[in-house]
Amino acid sequence: RTAATAARHTATMNSSAMSESALSKADAKEVRPMLDLVDEMRRLGIEQDLPLPQIAVMGDQSSGKSSVLEALSGVPFPRGTGLVTRCPCQLTMKRTDDGTPWRGTLRVQRGGAGGAADALAADVNSPNELTRAIEKATEALTSGSSSGFSSDSIVVTVRAPSVPDLTIIDLPGIVRTATRGQEKSVITDVNDMIEYYLAQERTIVLALVPANQDVATVDILERALRVDPSGERTIGVLTKPDLVGEGSEDEVLAVLNNERKPLKLGYVMVKNRSAAQLKSGALQGPRAAERAEREFFLNHPVWKNADRSLLGVQNLTTKLTGLLTKRIIKVLPELKWELQDHFNQAEKAAKRL
Repeated sequence: RTAATAARHTATMNSSAMSESALSKADAKEVRPMLDLVDEMRRLGIEQDLPLPQIAVMGDQSSGKSSVLEALSGVPFPRGTGLVTRCPCQLTMKRTDDGTPWRGTLRVQRGGAGGAADALAADVNSPNELTRAIEKATEALTSGSSSGFSSDSIVVTVRAPSVPDLTIIDLPGIVRTATRGQEKSVITDVNDMIEYYLAQERTIVLALVPANQDVATVDILERALRVDPSGERTIGVLTKPDLVGEGSEDEVLAVLNNERKPLKLGYVMVKNRSAAQLKSGALQGPRAAERAEREFFLNHPVWKNADRSLLGVQNLTTKLTGLLTKRIIKVLPELKWELQDHFNQAEKAAKRL
């Protein structure tokens, strides 16, 4: 049934939206329907049978995933040490008209045939309320697990004038050792999930790379290289540029300029709130954080000379929206026929009953 429903949705897509020329003219009115279509397929459970085009955030536990998600959405995602992201989180952002109120929703999507967990659903009116709802849902999903981890997904939707039209899947950070109270199985559980998303050819890998770490030792880049050797679906995000030691900037610039550890989609550098700013509550809100990031790059003795198109959350957002839209346009015809094939098979099986 889900395949048939999605097939009907796909059939209604305007054929002009599937052309490459649509992307060059893409604005919110063109991009949003394509993203909504894929989100609806995901809601219907199509991804259980067919891989869907998506962006998945991957990296070490200390790579700055929560900060990047906050910069994109304006939602202060839970932070801390250890395994903070303990289950997959689908973050869907929908830009609304200026002056419209901020709105957020949360629901839980159980794996397999479990369906949605309505008891944890929430409608909220502020980013901080949504943070608390995410923490509550995470605790509920993982409290009965010995590993403190769950494969069930938290689905978050943010509607606001300040967010881009974009959907991202946030995955738990790579785990190397189990902490006190955790079963060693958490290492395998998280690793298997990351590898599952990596292996999907329609998934764009958003690989987070701390700028103060030697790129040659970054695990997620090595994993991505195994499944995407040409780097056609991997984009690197350099985080924590404020922690790069003096004298090491040239090595980081070589990565940013795609000269070292090159990826076909390249790299973008972002500067998120520091630990001290988080603790003091400084730079609350996307506008304040955006201004602070821009000033940081403009005033830094080295980064100010870098290619401006490779710096900042706004440029990252533009690249991600373009990449995801282009991937959806490319695979929609394939998806249509794959869904039709599933529908035909289901119809034949139903007739035999």
